Amino acid sequence: MMAFVAAVGLGACSDWTEPESVKVVYDGVSDSDPDTYNKYLENLRAYRNNGHKKVYAWFANTGSFNSQADHVSAVPDSIDVLVLHNPQHVSGEALDDLNKKRSQTGMLMACTVDFDAIKASWNLKKELEQAGGAVVPEWNKFLNDSLSVALKHASDAQMDRVIAAFIGQDVSHLPQPEKEQYLADQETFFKGIRNWVGSGSGRGYDYMGVPTNITDDEILSNAGILFLYETLTATSTPDYNYIVTRACAKGIDEKRVAVMAPLPGFDAANNPVGKWGDQYTSWAVARWARSTEIGAVGFTNLYNDYYNPTFIYPVCRQAIQLLNPAVK
Repeated sequence: MMAFVAAVGLGACSDWTEPESVKVVYDGVSDSDPDTYNKYLENLRAYRNNGHKKVYAWFANTGSFNSQADHVSAVPDSIDVLVLHNPQHVSGEALDDLNKKRSQTGMLMACTVDFDAIKASWNLKKELEQAGGAVVPEWNKFLNDSLSVALKHASDAQMDRVIAAFIGQDVSHLPQPEKEQYLADQETFFKGIRNWVGSGSGRGYDYMGVPTNITDDEILSNAGILFLYETLTATSTPDYNYIVTRACAKGIDEKRVAVMAPLPGFDAANNPVGKWGDQYTSWAVARWARSTEIGAVGFTNLYNDYYNPTFIYPVCRQAIQLLNPAVK
C-alpha cells in the first residue's frame, strides 16, 4: 500500500498535474432504501398528531456551518418544535435546511421573544446614556421598536411559532402607578405577539413565564403551551411536581402545561448543568413527566448534546424515548 501511494505521488510530481477535488458520497438510508425512508417520514408526520407529549428543544444556531452540529438537518426527528436562539442568523442556506426538515418530518420551527431581555437592554442603555452615551428612546417606544425587530427576525426566518417569554410579577401589592405601567407593558407586549400571529398563515405562540402573573386570561387562552419558567431552576422532581400543582391550583389545565429541563454541556463530568448528581436531569424529568398529564417538555442546551463519538444527541434521544416510549 505504501509503495502504491509513493508511486502515485511520484507520478503526480513528474506530470505536474493540478489537484482535483473529489466529491465524497456518504450512502444513507434515504439513498439506499428510498421507499423505506419515505414510509418512515410519512409515519413521522402522522406521529405529530397522535396525542403524545410534545417535545420542544432550544437550539443555539450560530449562523455558521463549521460542523454537522450546526445543521438543523442533524437534530433528532422526534423533536416536535425546534426553538432557535438566533433567528437573526438564519442565512439562505440555513433557511433551506430548516424548510427541508420541516417539510420532510413535520417539525415546527420557533424562536423566543423575551420581554425581560428587552427591559434589561433598555436599562443598560439608560445607564450608558447617563454616563454620556447615546440618547435612548423612552421606554414605550423602545419596547415597541424592539418587538418589531424581534418579530421581523421571526418572519424572515419563517418561524411557525414564537415563545412569548414574560415572567411578570404579582400585581396585588404594587403601588397604583407601577401596577398601571405593568398592565400597559403586558398589553403592549402581547399585542405585538398577537399581531404577528395574525399576519401570517398557520402561525401561533406559546407562553413562557409564571402564568399566575398574567392578568389577562385571554393571553393564556390564546397561547398553545404554557411553559413554567420556574422549572428551569428546579433541583428535583418533587420541585417540578410542586410548581405544576401550584399552577394548576389556579385553574390552569395541566394538559396545557409544559416544564423545562437542561441537557448537559460539553463536559458533563465537570459541569453540573444538566445533571442531578450522577443522573441526567432530562432523563429524570422525562420519567416523571410520563406519569403526569402535562402536555410538553422543553429541553434546553440541545446544540452541545450533539458531540458524542458513537451516537449524536444521545441524552436528548434517550430523554424523548423515556417521555414517549416507542411501541415494541
